[in-house]
Amino acid sequence: MNVQDVDPLIQTLYRVFDVAGVFIMGIIGGTIARQRGFDIVGFLFIALFSALGGGMIRDVLINRGTVAAMATPEYLILAFAGALVARLVYFKGTTWERFQFHGDAIISSLWAATGCIKAVSYGLPVLACIMMGVFTAVGGGMIRDVVTGGIPSVFGSNQPTVIPAVACTTTVLIANHFDVLAIGVIVGPLLSFGLTVYGYWTGWRLNADSEWAPVNRAVSKMERESRKIAREVEPRRLRAWRHQMMERALERRRDRGQVPVDTSAVDEVVEAIEREELAREQSSGVGFDFGGDSYDNYDADTQRDHAGEEFQEPSTPSSRTLEDLIDLVLTDELLTDELLDRLANKNNKPKD
Repeated sequence: MNVQDVDPLIQTLYRVFDVAGVFIMGIIGGTIARQRGFDIVGFLFIALFSALGGGMIRDVLINRGTVAAMATPEYLILAFAGALVARLVYFKGTTWERFQFHGDAIISSLWAATGCIKAVSYGLPVLACIMMGVFTAVGGGMIRDVVTGGIPSVFGSNQPTVIPAVACTTTVLIANHFDVLAIGVIVGPLLSFGLTVYGYWTGWRLNADSEWAPVNRAVSKMERESRKIAREVEPRRLRAWRHQMMERALERRRDRGQVPVDTSAVDEVVEAIEREELAREQSSGVGFDFGGDSYDNYDADTQRDHAGEEFQEPSTPSSRTLEDLIDLVLTDELLTDELLDRLANKNNKPKD
């Protein structure tokens, strides 16, 4: 089904809402210009961008014929008329804000559908049709926000406007695919309007947390688990060699900064290293543990071998492992320097 096959009544309704939308968006743009303290020139320009900016972006990108806002005189007339109304009447208050939001939601929903239909009529690909619908719906507001010195509201943690437009255009494309475009141009805007109003009254917002990175978290979790498994199967001699390498690496970072106040992590690391050295002195035999029996008494969480003593659970469920403590110390230069001093003093201390 093509655009010409849509019921003339639906086309008439779209036409009425389209021109009414230009006028209402002109008033909204003029109201924003008043809030920013602009003069009449600012009123006219902000009204023009708000009412016609999205359609201009769409028509320029499609690049098929003259931009509709320039070829249709009533568009410019209605946009400027809205600016003049906003200049003569000061619209404010809760009632106006709710009317402004719901009117904007209706118009944006219809413009998303008209932008998509125009792209379909020119044979553009599916993704391009969705983009044209979105630009038609929110492009004017983006230009207005940039011109007034702000960040486009569609980029921040505001109520979603792009998602409802995408839902509308997708519905229109699906309906067009199954030759029921007349149903799509009704259902699509209704769905978009419903999502927008839902976001307004329920406080629905998109996640804007800059620290949210599920892939990084998954990788970190996998790394922790793999290191835990590696510690469980790591031979004792290899573990002792790794600790020696760590001490040598720490020695190369000496003589930096000041001694930190909180050195509890350093104390635990030094104690853990001393326990490892004691375990090495008491251990017998050299080689890898192919049978795995040498770890029968080894506790991976406390990094201790409990051979010859009654096993005790860690003092607290959140006891930190040696690997975690080392990572904590190495991330702080002051803690690292303190650990270096402790190890140096320990190595220089005369043995009994």
